[in-house]
Amino acid sequence: MLRLLIYLVTLAILIAAAVWLADRPGAVAVDWLGWRIETSVPVLLIGLFLVVVLFSAVIRFWRLVVGLPGRLAERRREKRRRQGYLALTDGLAAVAAGDAGRARKNARRADGLLNDPPLTLLLSAQAAQLSGDADAAKNHFARLVERPETEFLGLRGLLTQALRAGDQAAALDYARRAHAVNPDAGWLTATLFDLQARAGLWGEAAQTLRDAAKRHVFPPEDAARKRAIVAYERAGQAQAAGDRREALRQARQAHEADPAFPAAAVRLAELLMAEGKERKAATALADTWRVAPHPDVMAAHLGLSPADDALRRLQRAEKLAAANPDHPESHLAVGEQALRAKLWGQARAHLTAAAEARPTARVYRLLAEVEEAEGGDAAAVRDWLAKAAAAAPDPIWLCRQCGGVAPRWSSLCPTCHALDGIAWSDPLHPPPALPAAAPAVIAP
Repeated sequence: MLRLLIYLVTLAILIAAAVWLADRPGAVAVDWLGWRIETSVPVLLIGLFLVVVLFSAVIRFWRLVVGLPGRLAERRREKRRRQGYLALTDGLAAVAAGDAGRARKNARRADGLLNDPPLTLLLSAQAAQLSGDADAAKNHFARLVERPETEFLGLRGLLTQALRAGDQAAALDYARRAHAVNPDAGWLTATLFDLQARAGLWGEAAQTLRDAAKRHVFPPEDAARKRAIVAYERAGQAQAAGDRREALRQARQAHEADPAFPAAAVRLAELLMAEGKERKAATALADTWRVAPHPDVMAAHLGLSPADDALRRLQRAEKLAAANPDHPESHLAVGEQALRAKLWGQARAHLTAAAEARPTARVYRLLAEVEEAEGGDAAAVRDWLAKAAAAAPDPIWLCRQCGGVAPRWSSLCPTCHALDGIAWSDPLHPPPALPAAAPAVIAP
């Protein structure tokens, strides 16, 4: 509406000017180079208008002719850009589909068409990764690291290559550098922590955990478990270095972070006993038995006074079992100590309760021992031993990552070096696998 109004006003002004000039024709005479021109004012104005229009047309034509090569070149560049981005898109799709040949072909085509090294380098690196050309991929990622805007992508790719090659030292270096560039990447924090733990750099791992806590990288329970493992290992290092005070401090932190951590409770108890604090050691073991009964905890509790006779050991077992009296491990521990103390009835009662809750080969073997020691009923002994042969095997330390058997719990699996992979489990029903860590591979 506004444009129409402006058009009408402009038209009205032009008409008024034309009428005004028509009413006042006037005359104009021009002498120039021997020529004399006489005409009216309106004709002169129309002539000047035509000259201006002609001059403008000549200027526009000249600009069109002069700028034609540039426009043609720009069109060619635009066409190359379109073709380059199509090649880049097709290349990324090929990477996602696992087509290494098509990915390499499109990477070369995009590199020739686009003047954008970061994009084409990224595609070239992914194509090299897909085809298994580790050296080429490493070179492409190294070139990405040279540019501030793509440094993190390059370090991530180099980290992936190092992990695939099993080069833990290089992977740790790349993870540190990448974390300095982008500390908010949760997957990177988890990867850095894992690499530090595998390298035994528990002090650095503790700092990474503190940084992760600020950014809420790990779920609360997982973070507490990791803090417990780090403190447990740092306690071991301090103990080996002769720093008993630091060892005790770290062991307490490990136990407080995860009371259901048998190894931490046992280590804390040992350090407290070295300080002559038997009651505190027993309390720490009882705290763990209350939430996670384990044979190692019972063995440590009985070992607080190794000179005890069988009856006294039974009393110690009963005291610890009272923290979780209905658990099968409590019945099994008390039943075994009652057997050693030759209290057959008490032993049979607890071992029967253990068999009802968790019938394992060990329970039936102990019941066979009770039967043989008490009355020597050969038929009953054979019956218990037959049940032991058919029963589920006793729990053992199994790795949740590789399935390997370990003689004892350790922070790293002796076989595959998985962090916190060892779990106390039924061999016939292995524990669930460790959750997959966030990939360090660049997703297409």
